[in-house]
Amino acid sequence: MQEAINSRGKTYRILLIIRWPVGGIRTFLRYVLRNFESSIYKFTIIAPEGNELRALLEDLFDLDIEYVYVKENPSSLEFFFSIFRNIFHNRYDLIYSQGFTSGLNAILPAKLRCTPIMLTSHDVFLEEQFSGIIGTLKKICLCIIFPMFDLIHSVSYDAQENLLQFIPVMKLFKKRLIAIPNGIDVERFISGSKRDFKNELGLPDNVFLVGFFGRFMSQKGFKYLVDAIRIIKEFKLKKKPLVICFGESGFIREDRVYIQKEGLDEFFRFLPFTPNISESLKGLDVVAMPSLWEACPLLPMEAMVAGIPIIGTECIGLREVLRASPNVMLPVKNSEAIANALYNEIKKSTKDLMQKYIPEACQRFNVLHQARQLEKIIQDLTHERQSINMKK
Repeated sequence: MQEAINSRGKTYRILLIIRWPVGGIRTFLRYVLRNFESSIYKFTIIAPEGNELRALLEDLFDLDIEYVYVKENPSSLEFFFSIFRNIFHNRYDLIYSQGFTSGLNAILPAKLRCTPIMLTSHDVFLEEQFSGIIGTLKKICLCIIFPMFDLIHSVSYDAQENLLQFIPVMKLFKKRLIAIPNGIDVERFISGSKRDFKNELGLPDNVFLVGFFGRFMSQKGFKYLVDAIRIIKEFKLKKKPLVICFGESGFIREDRVYIQKEGLDEFFRFLPFTPNISESLKGLDVVAMPSLWEACPLLPMEAMVAGIPIIGTECIGLREVLRASPNVMLPVKNSEAIANALYNEIKKSTKDLMQKYIPEACQRFNVLHQARQLEKIIQDLTHERQSINMKK
């Protein structure tokens, strides 16, 4: 394959390291990389096999991508040695790690190989992660390792402030930090058709469809949504709420047992993972995001561009996205507040208000802004290192 040359006379070879190719990380890569000047990049991906990775590779089918196989559930050592071997057998212009775990696995071989390394941080730190002696040692290690990255990209301003709070040494290396908020492919959510859940699932007309797209992990607060349904079922409602859940990962078994224990089976439907959610979003009445924390979630951006109301919490990361929009922001871990918000939305839908907000949402969340900045950063990093090597 003939290599395309950019304005600087260079084809960029980039190693993408993705320990968890799920949810927001997968969607982030799909949105951002598809807006790069594809002809001047050769990507190699190291990531565990699985449904979401296959969906990512399908999304990026028109890019020049080589996949390095890693089994579906590798141990930490297996994943590290896969990265180590690949970096030492190949020459890359940039190692681009997605998430803290990916970055920590790649930093040593990157430095030994004198290859620039960039980290996109897709999560935030919590107090309990650094409690006790082990937590203190972990924090010391991170304070030593993080300054070694050539650049750390945070996907929101909230996430960057969180990083500085827990890894304070990075205040001395602010030039190596940048916050570029997430964005989405707005056209995908403007032009998508509407999924007819009532016909597909054989539902009556008097159901009110609530979407839950988060992974079944404690972070996503699904339990508080279940408790909210237990509360709201006692209300006098013109429509019956039905929560449609997408995905099968995490603690879904435990969550389904909890639903059964509470006698709420009739209020929930579980559907398979869907890689492209535009049609599903448009078929809903509201999206519920009872999250406990986020870095910069893409789902509320997608819902707003699709014109669908969101009932979300004021947790870190999510609050940054919902701020200055018509959506409801609720206290974290408050099932009663979620129940009341659902009741109000059933009583009087805000869909018309959200439809009017679509143009502003498109302007705020267009991924083109993010992709252009990241592409320039990647090219600058590789050329900066090349200049240093030439001087040597």
